[in-house]
Amino acid sequence: MKGFVMINAEPGSEKAVYDALAQIRGVREVVPVYGETDFIAIADVDGINDLNMIVLRVREIHGVTSTETILGMELKF
Repeated sequence: MKGFVMINAEPGSEKAVYDALAQIRGVREVVPVYGETDFIAIADVDGINDLNMIVLRVREIHGVTSTETILGMELKF
């Protein structure tokens, strides 16, 4: 399952936040983006509990001001 964590950072802390995000186990990719969000962290997880642990770690990073998490869905045809 995939989780997408949109992350905002304090101005001037972007490099440190990016580096810390990249070190979190389960985060497959960190993408800096333009717009209301500074980064999107893409996580590959086995379940919602794993995603929850990643989000909690993200929120502990100095410089992170807010997060919004979206859980990817699997379509079954």
